Amino acid sequence: MARIKSIKSNKPWGIILDKFRGGTSTLLDEARIGPDKAKESVNLIQTQDGIWKVRWGTAYYGQEISGESAIIGATEYIKTSGTRELVAVGGTTGKVFKSTDGGSWTEITGATFNVSYRPFFLQINNYLYITNGYDPLTRYDGTNLTRYTQISPPTGVGLARGAGLSAGSYTYYYQVTALNSVGETIGSTETSITTNKDRNNWVLSSNEYIDVSWSAVSGATQYQVYISTESGKEILLDSSSTTSYRDDNSVTPNEFVEVPKDNTTGAPYFSQMSLSGNRIWATKDPNNPYRVYWSGVGQYIGYFSAYYGGGWVDLEKGGRETPQYVGHYRTGKGDSAATVLCSTPEGIGAIWQITLESMSVGELTFIVPAPVKIVGTIGADAPYAVVKSGDFLTFANKRGIFELGNKENITNVLATTEKSVEIRSSYRSLNLASISKFCGYWYDAKIFFSATEGGSENDIIFIWDTERRNWSWKWTIGVRQFLEYTDSGGNTYFLAVPTTGGKLIQISEGIAGDLGQMFRTSYISGLLPVSRDKKVFVKVKDVIVELGRPKGTIKFEVLGVEKKKGFTTLVSKTITDSVSTIDFANALFSDYMFSDDDDVPTSFAQASVKKRARVRKLLNAIQFHTYSESADADYSLLSIQADGNVIPTRVPSDWN
Repeated sequence: MARIKSIKSNKPWGIILDKFRGGTSTLLDEARIGPDKAKESVNLIQTQDGIWKVRWGTAYYGQEISGESAIIGATEYIKTSGTRELVAVGGTTGKVFKSTDGGSWTEITGATFNVSYRPFFLQINNYLYITNGYDPLTRYDGTNLTRYTQISPPTGVGLARGAGLSAGSYTYYYQVTALNSVGETIGSTETSITTNKDRNNWVLSSNEYIDVSWSAVSGATQYQVYISTESGKEILLDSSSTTSYRDDNSVTPNEFVEVPKDNTTGAPYFSQMSLSGNRIWATKDPNNPYRVYWSGVGQYIGYFSAYYGGGWVDLEKGGRETPQYVGHYRTGKGDSAATVLCSTPEGIGAIWQITLESMSVGELTFIVPAPVKIVGTIGADAPYAVVKSGDFLTFANKRGIFELGNKENITNVLATTEKSVEIRSSYRSLNLASISKFCGYWYDAKIFFSATEGGSENDIIFIWDTERRNWSWKWTIGVRQFLEYTDSGGNTYFLAVPTTGGKLIQISEGIAGDLGQMFRTSYISGLLPVSRDKKVFVKVKDVIVELGRPKGTIKFEVLGVEKKKGFTTLVSKTITDSVSTIDFANALFSDYMFSDDDDVPTSFAQASVKKRARVRKLLNAIQFHTYSESADADYSLLSIQADGNVIPTRVPSDWN
């Protein structure tokens, strides 16, 4: 940590920066930043015990998708055979492609997507579900794409009395719906018939029944028959796997299930989905902005019809909050719950949690949603930038980066806390009109966020370190999406979808530069006073910078507030490669030979390289700047030390 030595007159003075646990702080002016924080950390990352190091580089991964000038989304898909594929949606044609181990891309046929809408991916039950809020829900089974195509309600409904019944004063109304593996249609045109006997008194052995028939519906797997004694009030009677049904009074109508008002056979439209409680949960329906959907469970995962255990609920319909994300989290007590992050125009929003409760009436069991708003919470504006990391849910909205978790020292209570305080000013200077494009991912105990700073696409990356609980701001590269892929050899790659181009990119600490191009690095400390007493000046003699394994060319500057000149650059130092070589002798040493090969000596960068910059200036405050501008530059900033003596002096005249 930083240490300030004695401040007595004519006594030695010194300051050491060797712990940078505060990360980056752009909120405070540099004169207010402590020695453990960086005012600027461009293209750096914290490693080891919190030292600054040149960030990871990027390189292309795998082959290019032919004919695609961009990729709008990608994911890993694990086939039933165990083979792991990369699946990507092209940004030119909207076609879907697959690749294994970075090999050539092959088109997956069956559907294409509108390239103006970013896709979400979710694998469950051996299917990869793909949705974007514009095209119908689509799933990949390892071979083809299948689109959830809506079917039509039945037509040609006919009613016929059994021989034991005749026309009379009792009127019965019927409607028929069609079902597929996804949902249920609206009802057919209502048809009625009269009988001379009340339905409750029909006797089958006396041929007292009504035969209901209809035309077959293409794509239907089952049908539902509804009945009522009042027009427009039909309730569920029974189901049929054929195009006919005999109503003989053996089945009691279910008064809790009415004819659907929406055709759900094509699955609802939504653009975000997650798993919670072994169900698919989804939201951001462009036609129903307040709605949250859930599917059935078990064999009915992916079926959103209430018949299969699915359903939906509107959260404060007509209000100011609209759901942006739904995913799996927990309540304050630790119970699992679907958690919905909502937004409002000004960026406050709210968070809801939904549990599903089973209720029974007679022999019927049905699901009732129980949504509860978490009091005092902040919501999200960027569904791609909601990240679950360990015990927390971290997400972006217009006001900053927030974290959902248990409130400190209070049990059974969830609360949101802003984590972006130290970078608040920089964050709020982003292009928040494009916040829906922001994305995030948890990798290597860090949450990587990519956002739009100056253009229309993401152009920077910044990092929340979940171990050190600090920020690295910023990397001068942006991506559309982060993901991971594990090849057939068991090697896992941290990948990203670039904002342009038909190739995925790999992000790795073993790569130098960005796609072969250099990037500039820069560390700037705060403007550190030499004493808490603002009248004290120190004759700073030397500054020693210690770098770990430096390569290439690194530059170091000392800046400060002089008594006569004010703030100025005091000294600059250029540090070049510091490389050593080592090799074992390959000749006899006494009676033993260490090696009989003729290896070239191994080159390596030194673990610690110290360089001195002579200052010899009378200073009231001091600042340090380390940077690089060459493609091969690499280094870790281990420490900075300045030494001198306190000099009795008068306050500068320009302070008067």
